Amino acid sequence: MPSLSYIFAAVLIAAGITFALRLLPFGLKSLLRNSAVMHHLAAWIPLGAMLLLAAYVFFEIDYSSVETATPYLAGAAGTIVMQLWRKNMVLSMVVGTGICVVLANWVFA
Repeated sequence: MPSLSYIFAAVLIAAGITFALRLLPFGLKSLLRNSAVMHHLAAWIPLGAMLLLAAYVFFEIDYSSVETATPYLAGAAGTIVMQLWRKNMVLSMVVGTGICVVLANWVFA
């Protein structure tokens, strides 16, 4: 069994590394503020994250069951239509989620 001093040292080292890793982005912020790469990443990462989430959802749908697939596909279609019409991400996600929840819980339940 490790000694108490060994455990204490391990916890302090882990805490120090964790703290340094969380502090590092704030230290680098001023260096990278005017970086073209950072501006490019800031523009494309949100879209990439949404596309990955959408791909995950579409790959997990059980397309062999109409009762399972219809709410998800209708919710996705509602989200796309609202985004193209209103250009408001929050509104689009709320409407799409609402369509999916209503169909899954009250229509196809």
